[in-house]
Amino acid sequence: MRLTKKSKYAVRALMELALDSCGSPLGVYEIARRQHIPERFLEQIFGDLRREGILESHRGAHGGFCFAVSPEDVTVLDIVEILDGEVRPARCSAGGQCYIADAPLCATSEIWDEARVALESVFGRYTIAEIAAKERETRAVRAEAADDEADAVTQAEPATTSVTG
Repeated sequence: MRLTKKSKYAVRALMELALDSCGSPLGVYEIARRQHIPERFLEQIFGDLRREGILESHRGAHGGFCFAVSPEDVTVLDIVEILDGEVRPARCSAGGQCYIADAPLCATSEIWDEARVALESVFGRYTIAEIAAKERETRAVRAEAADDEADAVTQAEPATTSVTG
């Protein structure tokens, strides 16, 4: 299993959608612009998530996507499994087949199983709502720091007077 760009972009895009929780759909163009994701690629991702019941789409001038389920109920693991398949570091993890035909599961299969469990635990621990809340806090801190910097620049500028003669 390899975590693809598809899953990484999807989590970022869903976080952005959750941040914009004003109740109206958000267009793919706007989400793609905010998160620097290729729009066509995001359309494909959102199509997959819509077919799986995570998102719903609305047509028209004020159309776009919104959550079909609560962002509190969607984990990173859900997204990874929808877009990339089961979390399996090796073919033999989770009781799969060994790479060597007709070989019993070897001692390393325990390592791959442990890695699978760890990845599922981490990915399953974070919901889209939690990621959005953390991002909201980060953006607020950045905005406050930018305001403080602007205030400092304004206070440091000497007063200028115009002399006409």
